[in-house]
Amino acid sequence: MSSDDPSSSRSTIAAVILAAGLGTRMRSQTPKELQPLAGRPMIDYVVAAARACKPAQMIVVLSPSKLGVRDRLPADCAVAWQHEPLGTGHATAQALTLLQPQVRHVVVLFGDHPLLSDVSVSSLVSAAQASDALATLLTTVLDDPAGYGRLRWRDGRIVGILEAKQDQEQHREPIEVYSGISCYDRRWLESALPRVPRSPIGEFYLTSLVELAAEVTCIAAPVVAVQAPPDVAHGVNDRVDLARAEVILRRRINERLMRSGVAIVDPASTFIDDLVTIAPDARIEPFTMLEGQSVVGSRSRIGPHALVRDSRIGSDCEVLASVLEGSELGDRVGVGPYAHLRPGSRVGDDVHIGNYAEIKNSVIGAKTRMGHFSYVGDATVGEDVNIGAGAVTANYDGVTKHRTEIGDHAFVGVDSVLRAPVRVGANAVTGAGAVVTHDVPDGVTVAGVPARPMPRRTEHDAETRQGS
Repeated sequence: MSSDDPSSSRSTIAAVILAAGLGTRMRSQTPKELQPLAGRPMIDYVVAAARACKPAQMIVVLSPSKLGVRDRLPADCAVAWQHEPLGTGHATAQALTLLQPQVRHVVVLFGDHPLLSDVSVSSLVSAAQASDALATLLTTVLDDPAGYGRLRWRDGRIVGILEAKQDQEQHREPIEVYSGISCYDRRWLESALPRVPRSPIGEFYLTSLVELAAEVTCIAAPVVAVQAPPDVAHGVNDRVDLARAEVILRRRINERLMRSGVAIVDPASTFIDDLVTIAPDARIEPFTMLEGQSVVGSRSRIGPHALVRDSRIGSDCEVLASVLEGSELGDRVGVGPYAHLRPGSRVGDDVHIGNYAEIKNSVIGAKTRMGHFSYVGDATVGEDVNIGAGAVTANYDGVTKHRTEIGDHAFVGVDSVLRAPVRVGANAVTGAGAVVTHDVPDGVTVAGVPARPMPRRTEHDAETRQGS
């Protein structure tokens, strides 16, 4: 088997990602490649696309001012440094010294092209491996070529790239343009890059390689083109481009989820991050945002007007017009409307959390009911507990947060205040408006301010009241 056979691509391909540009048009202190898109930094999408060709190595070319990008890269990505901003050709040259001996083809990508798909990268590399081409270009057809370089043809061969500013023709039909993404024969690339001419502004551009390759006459087609959908040419230079890319990415995410069996009622008003996992038969209502690495179980209904961030939701749950952050719901849990689960909240199965309830850093046992207007913070709540309206765990003394424990089957009455640290035992009861400052033993009822144990009622007491 030849080493150029596509099946051996794991050991013969290097992916070089150019990300050294300063990105000043973003008007941001955050490097362009770290700008968030659908919950992930832009560079993540490019790295994921590069992995599609199963490269032997990945090299990212960075400016020394982009240490933050280096810190974000996977451990298997090598970094080449471009100390002077001398163009894409110069940036690519910085990566050549890091190439492993077995590399036969070098695919060059850009860190600001997050819409590049793995299918397009695989097609580009496969075409390069299957041909004798020195340069294989990823192209697309646009109604308006805008600022993209146009392919120059002569006698059925690609002979160069015509820059947009050099093109005086008024195009009335769609035209094939060069996306900038390309794949090169490694040996030829090493010999050609030193011959790239310097531009009038002092930089060296990869587009010059096309003309150099076309001068080779011993190969029938030294330059070949692989067409891809128009999205691949969408580079991000400013925040307008960033917003356009976000729209396309979120549309892709929604379509992927719907095809997997998720019901998204109105995709246009639903915003789901790329790393979110949703099981089939879940239903996402309008005006809902699912962010981070959230997980939604089967048959759960989220929204309308819900925000779920880095949270796990079990099966058959309903989250209505509420906010979940860093929280976990078991199965068959109802939340909302207008509830807020803050980070560290873990809710068991069959729990009801009603309107205007707030939970923070607490464990809520199965079958517990927290109807409305209540706050539970830094607490461990047992199973089958009733939290009355307006009940509060007073967990902060001005210096330190303290924990509250509530046992199984306890009944916390309306407007009860549990001043932590405190424990309300199993089957215990707090009366309406009670201020609990000391532990309540199992089965005991307390009431008052401060709360005190109430006398147990006996059958004799009941008979006495009936006779009076």
